[in-house]
Amino acid sequence: MGELVRSGTVGVLLLMSGGSCKSSTTDTTTAPDAAMNDGGSDGGSARAVDASVADLGGARRLRRRPKTQAELSTTGADIYLGNLDARIKELERLVKKSPTNASNLTMLSGSHHTRGRYRGDLDELALGIDQATELTKLSPELPDGWLSRAEQEQSLHRFKEARADLERARKLGGAPERIAAVATELDWNDGKYEPAIAAIKKARRDYPSTGTWMREAQLLQDTGGAQDDIDAAYEAAEDLVSDTGPLGVAHLDLQRGIQRVQVGRLDEACAFFREAIARMPTYVAGTEHLAETLHMMGKDAEATKLYEEVVKLSEDPEFAQALSELYELGGKKEEARALAEKAHAGYEVLVKKYPEAMYWHASEFYMKTHEPKKALELLKKNVELRPNSTSYVALADAQLTNGLVAEAKKSIDKALAMPLVNAKLYWVAGEIAEKQGDAPKAKDLKAKATQLNPHIASE
Repeated sequence: MGELVRSGTVGVLLLMSGGSCKSSTTDTTTAPDAAMNDGGSDGGSARAVDASVADLGGARRLRRRPKTQAELSTTGADIYLGNLDARIKELERLVKKSPTNASNLTMLSGSHHTRGRYRGDLDELALGIDQATELTKLSPELPDGWLSRAEQEQSLHRFKEARADLERARKLGGAPERIAAVATELDWNDGKYEPAIAAIKKARRDYPSTGTWMREAQLLQDTGGAQDDIDAAYEAAEDLVSDTGPLGVAHLDLQRGIQRVQVGRLDEACAFFREAIARMPTYVAGTEHLAETLHMMGKDAEATKLYEEVVKLSEDPEFAQALSELYELGGKKEEARALAEKAHAGYEVLVKKYPEAMYWHASEFYMKTHEPKKALELLKKNVELRPNSTSYVALADAQLTNGLVAEAKKSIDKALAMPLVNAKLYWVAGEIAEKQGDAPKAKDLKAKATQLNPHIASE
């Protein structure tokens, strides 16, 4: 899969920072804009979130499953998406009529960003950023435009630009909570884990909400937390949902499914992915992750049908390649070849158009298509862009595949020195130790990897 939170190229969008169940162990994840209310709760939820994670895990009976529509009612997907489309259409009309109306332009920019994330549409994400740029031109003395652009630029991995905009917003007196949230994700992507981890914990303590509990759950996963504590944090997030929009809940279920994949609990992952799709039937991220997980389980017939749905909804070349591979396995050689060619052409376009966003995702593609030199070049650029644990693990893997064992050892050592732990980290480290002739160390590292994810050897 790729970075945690990601789904296809848009992993960029859904994850905050680095990695794998499609792009970390986390391109970490925040809730979709305007889709999930980060405040409000009933009395029981409020009491729960005042506790520490450890207390929370011990004080409640864990559900270990997603809430159903009957337990957590949300608006129908057709209504939600229809309203979003209508909102954008009306805002476009108003902005065209009065292009200097900053309020309408702000809402339009944010709405394009939300829909772009949902669809995995990088062009629409870029449009939202362009509109935020117009805001900075209209009112350069105000922090809002700079901060909005900083928030959105992360979706296309434009981290340096986001950092510059964030500092501008800070100097202009931007909202401290929003500034802290963006700074945290930028630090995470930069591999500055100490301040990022402290900020994630502080945000959850100071502002317990669906979003901050989700982020803490992901932090627990990334740093080797107990499954009970991870589940408790996710369920605290779920209990705090008060917005009736379905996308926020679907996104939460998606993240929980991805976490289950990372620890090799594939049946449980499918339950979360299916619930995400039940909330949002055209949710590309949910459908694609379910298809990928079913393929890992050997259920290729259902996986193929789901990928056929996905490629109708999204032009993301990753999905075309995935369906091509399944067609190849099923004996549909001509269809497989056509999709593979489409995927190659798609990545060539995207790497040129959105290079930062594609370094990671295109490298995964080239590793699968046995073009490791291309993957290596992209991953070198990726690690310069975001020198974090996930980036160094991917770079080490590509260096090893290209026969650069000594360089791979340097890269994996950098990842091992960081606080993140996951099966991929230890597996790649074990492969490198094996190549260097240290069989006992390789065995120990691979045992650690398998303990974290029993399926890691086949991924």
